[in-house]
Amino acid sequence: MLALIPALPLFGAILNGILRGPRAVAGAIATAMVALSAALSFVTLFQVMGTPEGGEYPTQLLWTWFSTGSVHVDIAFRADPLSAVMMCIITGIGSLIHLYSVGYMDDEADKASVWRFFSYLNLFIFAMLLLVMGDSFPLMFVGWEGVGLCSYLLIGFWYTNSDYASAGKKAFITNRVGDFSFLIGLFWLYWSLGGHATLNFVQLAEVIEKHPELVGGFGGVAVTGICLLFFGGATGKSAQIPLFVWLPDAMAGPTPVSALIHAATMVTSGIYMICRLNFLYVLAPGAMATVATIGALTALFAATIAITQNDIKKVLAYSTVSQLGFMFLGVGVGGFTAGFFHVLTHAFFKALMFLGSGSIIHALHHEQDMRKMGGLRKFMPITFATFFMGYLAIIGFPMFSGFVSKDEILWLTWSTQMFDTLPLGDVMPKVLWAIGFGTALMTAFYMSRLMFMTFFGEYRGGHAHDAHDAHGHGDHGGHAHTPHESPIVLTLPLMVLAFLSVFGGALNLPRWLPMSGGMEHFLAPVFEPAERVVHFAEGGSLEFVLMGLTTLGVAASVAFAYTLYLSKPELPASIAAKFPRLYTGSLNKWFVDEIYEALLLTPIVTVSRQVLWAVVDAQLIDGAVNAAGKVAVLAGTLHGRIGWGRVQVYAISIALGAALIVTAYAIGGN
Repeated sequence: MLALIPALPLFGAILNGILRGPRAVAGAIATAMVALSAALSFVTLFQVMGTPEGGEYPTQLLWTWFSTGSVHVDIAFRADPLSAVMMCIITGIGSLIHLYSVGYMDDEADKASVWRFFSYLNLFIFAMLLLVMGDSFPLMFVGWEGVGLCSYLLIGFWYTNSDYASAGKKAFITNRVGDFSFLIGLFWLYWSLGGHATLNFVQLAEVIEKHPELVGGFGGVAVTGICLLFFGGATGKSAQIPLFVWLPDAMAGPTPVSALIHAATMVTSGIYMICRLNFLYVLAPGAMATVATIGALTALFAATIAITQNDIKKVLAYSTVSQLGFMFLGVGVGGFTAGFFHVLTHAFFKALMFLGSGSIIHALHHEQDMRKMGGLRKFMPITFATFFMGYLAIIGFPMFSGFVSKDEILWLTWSTQMFDTLPLGDVMPKVLWAIGFGTALMTAFYMSRLMFMTFFGEYRGGHAHDAHDAHGHGDHGGHAHTPHESPIVLTLPLMVLAFLSVFGGALNLPRWLPMSGGMEHFLAPVFEPAERVVHFAEGGSLEFVLMGLTTLGVAASVAFAYTLYLSKPELPASIAAKFPRLYTGSLNKWFVDEIYEALLLTPIVTVSRQVLWAVVDAQLIDGAVNAAGKVAVLAGTLHGRIGWGRVQVYAISIALGAALIVTAYAIGGN
């Protein structure tokens, strides 16, 4: 049964590629395949839950992929607690996004290409399932590369628009940089294990537990370097500093693509990989500190950009980058369950908000500028009510799903003892907590800004302008019209996700509540190696004090946003005028793309054109090839002259040859 879970979406992708049917047919096939895969995933989850302690988790071996020396790699799938939860996230939320897409793509100008969109969506689900279900590094890497390919295809779906095509290429190339780091880390790990080398995750965990000295032991150079290289791959897939620049541009694709990439699939793969390798990372406190620090800085940096963006999808995109930073902060301080649980809750509320923004964009004829919205709660009550539930979850309203996972990460950051062996190890947790705390307050502000500008006040649309780009596509522009609620095929997934955003926190209630730690107990077998190494200070009253401080800070941020965007809407412009450099920097994403262009891309292009092409290729390589051709032509010409058919030429040739032979014999004899 395990093999059917990834096989069904793959079959749907192939079937749609063959049939190339209309939207209703292609959408029905794609949605049905993912829904069936989701049903099997939940059946598998219950099987895993029913596995007795020390028992074997569901595994399916299909065939041997390759075998060399002592290393044996199979095409095999394994469902343990970690992968089973990921399978349900991918297929469950993925099926809702597929259903939503059937309604969202109804106004696609190029009707003949909709089958391609659904084929790519199914292929994306297949690749992500390979990534989480594969029981070995090679199979994981196939899925790892597969989601990179599918992101390129989906982000650049409207490829006739050069900006959208460039966004797809940007995602693809940025991820290749991270993937190179991942591969180097894998080679180093394989080389370090020597005679114990294995690429199977279960066997690798056993080898590391018995022989940690193979990777240098606790804090060793090898294990630290390996973990940092793997994290380099994660910064690409999960959009962390310095490779986060592709994710905000991922909104170039249709809105369901943004929901799929930002919430349920590709961006979570880096966190999943670190969680899967927790037995390796806990041996490298330096690498863990790097993961936590990069995560915290990414969370804060992305939040500073989100507060000034006017495109609703850009706000949500930078919010995703920020929330991913929170996840890395959680796993970096050793709170693997907390970090992974935020993956789950974030999938609920971020998918909800991206699909909710798509409902707005769909209703407003592809308008995305929040300055041309306002008052939409009167026209779109279902979209507003469901979006509001996601908003309360992401800002950390008490007992909503985001509150449970976010505050757990903040507390574990404060109380971790993971860095005690490092310089300034006692100070680092408090600094990281302060960054996380500031990010939480900024999150509440920019999400409140989005809510107030979009749903409250008076509707600011109404002036007509072109709704589409040159291709007839794009989530830009709008027509003069009265906003309206979206059809049920769009709002039904919103209602399901709103329910999960509200009550999803019950899956892992805080330890101070009855029936707490459900997810923590379930994932304990996977994170057992980490739990033996990582320790946290006792909670007590301090945990409640920090939680209360965060809640009060969030309330103050909401009140501040209310003052700026509803009570005194003239204030934002005056504040921006007082701090023009800060405002311009935030609005222009701190010019990171421009800096990369100047420091990296332009020199690479210049060297490629002026040195590699103009000198190495055109002069050296082409020159050598052309010279060889000229020599061949000359030799042919000479040979042609010798073979003119004249007897005197043949006689001279024979005489010269005989003279050469005699001379050579004479020299050799002496």
